[in-house]
Amino acid sequence: MRFLLFAFFFVLNFQKINAQNATLDNFFIQLKSAKTDIEKVDLYNNISSEARVRKVDTAIYFAKEAIALATKIDYPVGIVNGNIRLSHAYSLKGKFTLSLEYTKKAAALATSLKNDSLIAYCFLSEAGHHYNISNYDLGIELALKSLKYFETEKHTLGIIKSKSLMSQIYQLKNDLPKAEKLLQETISLFTKVDDARMKASTMHTLANVYGMQEKYAEALKLDKEGLALCDKENMIFLTSQFYDNMANCYMYSGKHDSATKYFNICLSIDSAFDSKKQMSDTYLNLGNMALMQKKFIEAEKYFLTSIELSTASGYKQGKYEALNLLAEVYNKSNKHNEAIVTLKKAYKVKDSIINERSENKLIELETVYETEKKEQQLKLQQIKISRKNYLIGGLGIAAISLLLFGFTFYKKREAQNKLALQKEILHQQEIATNAILEAEEKERQRIARDLHDGVGQVMSAAKMNLSAFENEINFKDGHQKLQFEKIINLVDEGCKEVRHVSHQMMPNALLKAGLSSAIKEFIDKIDSKTLKVNLYTEGLNERLDNNVETVLYRVIQECVNNVIKHSGANQLDISLIKDIDGISATVEDNGKGFDSRAKINKDGIGVKNIKTRIEYLKGTVEFDSTVGKGTLVAIHVPFAK
Repeated sequence: MRFLLFAFFFVLNFQKINAQNATLDNFFIQLKSAKTDIEKVDLYNNISSEARVRKVDTAIYFAKEAIALATKIDYPVGIVNGNIRLSHAYSLKGKFTLSLEYTKKAAALATSLKNDSLIAYCFLSEAGHHYNISNYDLGIELALKSLKYFETEKHTLGIIKSKSLMSQIYQLKNDLPKAEKLLQETISLFTKVDDARMKASTMHTLANVYGMQEKYAEALKLDKEGLALCDKENMIFLTSQFYDNMANCYMYSGKHDSATKYFNICLSIDSAFDSKKQMSDTYLNLGNMALMQKKFIEAEKYFLTSIELSTASGYKQGKYEALNLLAEVYNKSNKHNEAIVTLKKAYKVKDSIINERSENKLIELETVYETEKKEQQLKLQQIKISRKNYLIGGLGIAAISLLLFGFTFYKKREAQNKLALQKEILHQQEIATNAILEAEEKERQRIARDLHDGVGQVMSAAKMNLSAFENEINFKDGHQKLQFEKIINLVDEGCKEVRHVSHQMMPNALLKAGLSSAIKEFIDKIDSKTLKVNLYTEGLNERLDNNVETVLYRVIQECVNNVIKHSGANQLDISLIKDIDGISATVEDNGKGFDSRAKINKDGIGVKNIKTRIEYLKGTVEFDSTVGKGTLVAIHVPFAK
């Protein structure tokens, strides 16, 4: 019976898909009869927008065609719209860094055109990017900016899109009253626009909000209205989200047969569109429902299918959730070895998600830094050229009697401009460097929090569960019990290691008590039998500026690590002295030393890091070392005047 139901909906959906493709076919017909290149560009962008929910690669192709043709004919509005559509398409493929890059390109051009509507859509696109990477506060801030522009322009569809996105973010933040208020405001504007897809999206979000509030009757009523709209407009792709919401309402209200029916309908629709990501979510829900009913064999089958589909679609978050729940199934089925192996796989996926986010963020920061640096240099060069041309023109017009004076004045002015240009370039590079250092420190704090609050808590929970199982398991012999205790010890070591790494990245002592306490905490962890460390501090009773404390801590940490790795020393003296002129720090070891005049040492990554950070504080750093006589690092950071 279930197979027949699945087949029926597949055939029905296939017929509707053909009807739904009519809009695309209509655009292609218009393209053949387009009289101007501008018409072609607009149609390319329309095709990209329409194809996005069916075939992302097709959407990318036509957006690029639009940009290429618009560039050729100098049609900047078409270029902006093409970049926005490329951004949306790459976002659907999960390439969020690339998506943001195209949004930034669109925003720069829209700003130069002073086109408020395009600027607003760029803000909205960037807000969507931050929504996708769970940066909810910045997403709300950018959506509000777009909303203000749209309200000034009285652009109703833009207002609806901005409020709809904000409502989705508030829903994920679990601020359901705000989400519901925004959605009701959005629905009240439906009479003024003719955009069925936007209406369906808004209705689905409100149905989700009702479901989260356990208002199942209201949610199901809205889902049915949304399905009627999708059926009327042949938006079969969007019906899946309404059926999914209905299935969840039935699942959480205990009506499992109805839930299963609608989950299977979702599968028939999503398989027709080859939407592996959506299918993996549905199988995850089916597995979760089977787990609720303690049908462990069914649950295992569903979770394995979800893992296979999420792997194929690159949907890492879904894979992690499926592995986590599968481990729970194995645990409750007394398959403890499979549970441990599966849990390790889940943690591995979670680690890759954290690493990927960090790497993407660093790539974005480096791209921004390099782009801004080049733009500043280009602007300054243009200023220099303009001034030079102005002076040359002035000299040409000047009277012969003033030639010598004009030439002298020109040379003097040229030298001044050159000096000013060099100062401005250094200033801009300094601003960019400061931004990178500050962003790097924020990223350290974020990763430390993720490790401590995410992975650390999961590891602790795993240890507690294993300890609880120990009392319930009847071990065959002492060897088996010893092996189980080793597993618990390994999990315990993992907890300690996560805590150690997170504290290294952002030590609690630095946050709470200041620089002196943080350094003491750091060196207390060094084995005194291998390296004896003496710390002397003076005048550090009061807290320093956060940036100064953080940079000095990182520099001293780098110095100590260099001593441990390279010097072979058994004694290290560290001093930190604060006086009216600033802060002086020395790090001196009795190790093997090195030739401080050799270029290879000066250009080492560790030394560069130290110099860059101290220069950020307007300070100085000197290295004094001789082979066989140890090394002295002397640092001075003046107080800002």
